[in-house]
Amino acid sequence: MTVPIPPPEAARPRPWGLVVASVATAGFAVFFVVMAGLSLAGGHGEFSGHIALGLVVWALLVGVAAVVLWRRLRWARGPVVAVGLLHLLAFGQSTLVTPWAAVGALAALLAVVGALWPSTQAALGEHVAR
Repeated sequence: MTVPIPPPEAARPRPWGLVVASVATAGFAVFFVVMAGLSLAGGHGEFSGHIALGLVVWALLVGVAAVVLWRRLRWARGPVVAVGLLHLLAFGQSTLVTPWAAVGALAALLAVVGALWPSTQAALGEHVAR
């Protein structure tokens, strides 16, 4: 009698919610790196450098949140949801002044919904109530 061996984590397909949340969160990390570069190019001396440094640190934190969700770590949903809600509020309030901020708000909403989707919970090994 042979005992079936479960497939490794990498062999299991990722649910769409996990993919959407990870990609949207990683997109925010890239966005903030680009914003850091634009801040440096602004030419305001030391002030621009400090703003760029803050944006790079934030981009690293957001990027780590995206990677740990992609790797299906059990605790990964919390940081992605927190970052998503923060970005949803920040970009959402900016849509009145800058209509392009609606794209950021939509991406943040997708990240939050994808991270909270039941198939994402199941992929992270959390109990899903039925």
